[in-house]
Amino acid sequence: MAARKKFSFSESRMSRTELKVASVNGAAVNFVSQGLKFLMQFCYQILIARLLLPEDFGIVAMAAPLFAFAALFTDFGLTQATVQRAEITQDQLSFIFWINVGLSAAVCLAVTALAPAAGAFFKEPRLVPIILALSATFVVGGLCAQHMALLNRQLLFSKIALVELGSFSVGAATGLLFAWHGSGYWALVYSQIAVSLSTLLLTWILIRWIPSKPVLNSENFKLLNFGANITSFNFLNFFARNFDNILIGRYLGQSPLGIYDRAYKLLLMPLSQITTPIAKVALPSLARTRNDPDTYRRFYFRMLELIILATYPVVIFAIINSELLIVTLLGQKWAEVSQVFSVLAFGAIFAPISSSTGWLFISQDRTKEMRNWGALSSTLFVASFVCGLPWGITGVAAFYICVGTIQGPVLWWGATRRGPLTYRQLLGTLWPYFFAAIITGVSEYGLKASLPGNFAALFISLVASYGIFLGVVMVFSSSRKGMADLAFEGLIFAGRFYRKFAH
Repeated sequence: MAARKKFSFSESRMSRTELKVASVNGAAVNFVSQGLKFLMQFCYQILIARLLLPEDFGIVAMAAPLFAFAALFTDFGLTQATVQRAEITQDQLSFIFWINVGLSAAVCLAVTALAPAAGAFFKEPRLVPIILALSATFVVGGLCAQHMALLNRQLLFSKIALVELGSFSVGAATGLLFAWHGSGYWALVYSQIAVSLSTLLLTWILIRWIPSKPVLNSENFKLLNFGANITSFNFLNFFARNFDNILIGRYLGQSPLGIYDRAYKLLLMPLSQITTPIAKVALPSLARTRNDPDTYRRFYFRMLELIILATYPVVIFAIINSELLIVTLLGQKWAEVSQVFSVLAFGAIFAPISSSTGWLFISQDRTKEMRNWGALSSTLFVASFVCGLPWGITGVAAFYICVGTIQGPVLWWGATRRGPLTYRQLLGTLWPYFFAAIITGVSEYGLKASLPGNFAALFISLVASYGIFLGVVMVFSSSRKGMADLAFEGLIFAGRFYRKFAH
């Protein structure tokens, strides 16, 4: 029997130095692109919020849980399999592609059938045509899922950046145009459709891989086992991420849901812009170094420290200045967002660390354990939403954060009880950053009392937060070494960038 043909972009073996260079370059490119995307999203959220009402966001947010749930089954964890596998063949890629397309089409039909039931559940008939319009994006996403996974696998992050920035620009322009002309909540719908279509077009242009006829064999079905564990975890994790929206929309109404949704997204948006690009580099890098414990630990801790250094100061700044920040950016009509925002922001201290445990589970092929931990966490979070509901959206947020504060360290222990790094090593790396966060928070609170309530004060407070946090972290020798490594690797990339584009 002839050997199956391998995809022409199959990765070559990388030495430790080559992998380090590729990881640093990839992280740097992703950070630049995500920084631009964050700025664009931030401006878009402010502009669209001034053109629309809280009710408009609330109506569209009612559809979000259904779409988030349905999206779990379109991918089936198979894009992760494409990235994680050391080698992959044309047959396997084609098999995954057609599975994605078939599942996406089935999900599209299922969501279309459920649209009337969703409208009846929320007692909102306008929700039905919104769901019908957005259901087509599932099929579009299925057609380009493997192409995006191949870009990630081959570390072609400049092309990924082009896809993400280009598609978001098209979507934002579409949304603002329709909002300006008075389309209301339909502007948000058209924006999402535009993003989906432009992503499909750009990915097929940039990576010209064409799937072949699907082949059924035992090796291909092994990929489904890997994906099944990922999907099971995502299925369980869905409730921890969306059941709060369902409860608030059903029992408190669309206006409270709109306020809660704005607070959650304003917090999640900057965090995801930082964690997403690093995660794209983390998974392939860690998967290739899991048999070299020292290198594995170093990659993991450096990437985690990079996330913490980027996120903690801005999160602390946002907690202390939430009221002024929200009113300044979104206007007085969104003032209620500040209280929920400040509560949810406390969870952002543990969230980056908890999210990084997924790198450990997946790269070490421990997805079954990840699924089991997901079951425990989801159960606790759903219970917290129910318990907090009698106290309104602030109660839901407060109970959620309290449970997450307890659950986080337990999850970290579960992720590190096997593999190249230990729980003690993790805590030893993290505690200087926790200490710096406390000192920065106290300092920011004192600074707030001495500054006027204007935009200039916000800027000063943000700069001070980064300065104080970094200053305290530098006191610890272990953290100094990590920051020195990050700075050195950043200089290496800057040098390569300059030589490439300046000559």
